[in-house]
Amino acid sequence: MPSLLCAACFQIREPEPADAVSDWITPTQIDILLTNFTTAVQRPNVTNYERCFSGAGYRFVPDPTAAGTAASLFANWSVSEERDYFNSLRRRTAPSAQNQLIFTDRRDQFFTADSAEVSALYQLRVVQQDTAFRPALLAGNIRLLVRRRNNEWKIAGWRDQRTSASASWTDLKKYFITR
Repeated sequence: MPSLLCAACFQIREPEPADAVSDWITPTQIDILLTNFTTAVQRPNVTNYERCFSGAGYRFVPDPTAAGTAASLFANWSVSEERDYFNSLRRRTAPSAQNQLIFTDRRDQFFTADSAEVSALYQLRVVQQDTAFRPALLAGNIRLLVRRRNNEWKIAGWRDQRTSASASWTDLKKYFITR
């Protein structure tokens, strides 16, 4: 009987493919962190996606237009919400499907040797099976606050900004966090 009660205590998720961890490269440089991030988004690999973020201090700031009336949804957005939205997206993506993420006009601004802001325009083509979410191409400006600790770069903050009439990454997160 006690084992039946404990079964509800744990959240069960699908295991990552065996080669999923082999995609990870220790992010000793910002470029490697961005490669890990891009690869995790493209494949979609929840484990490696989550590894890109810094833990307790991480915050996501949504595009205000896209957040709209759901702004409170993002008030305490942390790595946990990143994982949950991304896991939801992955569950609605065919196993063989790959997203496409392209950064352009990238600029790095160093604050110290161990912290910087990476700013770039992004285009994210999402391949997923939830027909209620229609946008296939997301575009905007991504600003990542990155920090180095123990010689590994991680994303400590993320600000999304819409740059056109296209949907933004905030729209994707807003939709899939609730699914």
